[in-house]
Amino acid sequence: MHQYAFYLHQDRVRIPNSYLPPPVLTYNPRIKRWILDREYTYFDEGTYITVPHGFEFDLASVPRAVWWAIAPFELSIVAPLLHDFLYENGGLLPAHTVQPYRKYTRREADWMFLEIMRREGVAEWKCRVAYNAVRTFGGHVWRGRLSPGEEHNLQLMPV
Repeated sequence: MHQYAFYLHQDRVRIPNSYLPPPVLTYNPRIKRWILDREYTYFDEGTYITVPHGFEFDLASVPRAVWWAIAPFELSIVAPLLHDFLYENGGLLPAHTVQPYRKYTRREADWMFLEIMRREGVAEWKCRVAYNAVRTFGGHVWRGRLSPGEEHNLQLMPV
């Protein structure tokens, strides 16, 4: 039996129809994580967010059973990169990574995930399904404090 592993080493991962600059990544199949090889800066409504070199993320946490409909690599690269960075820090990013400095709520992180997928040309129905999934199931991963009532006001989108 052959085992095949997807391998990238310091490659730019381009998404068709995206005008966002591609991040430079290495995929480590042993730990099933993507590693950012060069810092990546994203401009979001007047704020620059810089994800530092060496940041590890799992791309998109899509259960393998539904890959026939939505595979993790179909939801952009930049969206899960930024989303995981925001989630890992609970919206309280290190000061040197946000200019001008600001904090993010979970809702803002999830909305950014949705908007980046749209900017990268992901099909709208996939954007909505992925957004609803992070709104519904992402709360246990969020390391920040929820705003009062936020967990009860998920604001899901029709698919």
